Amino acid sequence: MNIDLHIHTKASDGMLNPSEAVRAAAQAELGVIAIADHDSTDGLAEALVTAGSCGIQVVPAVEISATDPLGEVHILGYWIDYQEPGFQEFLSLPRSTRPHRIAEMCGRLSELGLPVDPQEVFALAGEEGSVGRGHLARVMIRKGYVRDFEEAFQGYLSHHAPAYVKRFKNSAADTISAIHRAGGVSVVAHPGLIENPDLVEILIARGVMGVEAYCHVHDPEQTQGYLCLARDHGLLVTGGSDYHGEGAGQSFRLGDLQVPYACYLKLREARDRLRTGTGS
Repeated sequence: MNIDLHIHTKASDGMLNPSEAVRAAAQAELGVIAIADHDSTDGLAEALVTAGSCGIQVVPAVEISATDPLGEVHILGYWIDYQEPGFQEFLSLPRSTRPHRIAEMCGRLSELGLPVDPQEVFALAGEEGSVGRGHLARVMIRKGYVRDFEEAFQGYLSHHAPAYVKRFKNSAADTISAIHRAGGVSVVAHPGLIENPDLVEILIARGVMGVEAYCHVHDPEQTQGYLCLARDHGLLVTGGSDYHGEGAGQSFRLGDLQVPYACYLKLREARDRLRTGTGS
């Protein structure tokens, strides 16, 4: 049975609403998925309801942007108690800075001769969406400023590009702790995208519980390297496509990535150990 433990919806910068994402996963014959939106759990309730009628298991999750003195990272939290007030408060501060950041990036684009009204980006994200650079890229494509997501990010929106603006992020250490306090399992997302490879070892020292070894950005050699890293440090292994939907600048289809079902079973075992207090 194939699984995908990293899928986005319109609750952040995905193209599908939560129900559509769950139904698309079922059509792709995925048995287990995790809805893991950026700094937002707003899509989880809808996804869990839809899963009941689709014969698919949905793991409640979130992907949190975090920072460390060595660089920026994304940390996945699985089976978090997403309704817990303290956890929602933790997510609220970085999420609240997103609109200001997008407005500032729009201003920089205007200075470059590519005017974008921030309200158009906010409208695309929707009232419940966690607005981000993906929404801005889609508006740029719509206006004909760029051909695709790759051109938007490489030319304007990625780190060190002319329209890039940093935003507030909680620290990696605090993020890992917040996930654990909410009863969740912490996992380093797509470690191959982390600029400083030493940071993965730092996150392990800070208590992260797993590593996303299987993902589209890893070549076979990288995947094997992270599997060895997980084995050497006693970490969980997960895998997910980081799927955002058709038209989101991704060349793969939902279900293309092959992730062993055993990853889900081990993740579930870790959740059960946390709930019974028998260790992580």
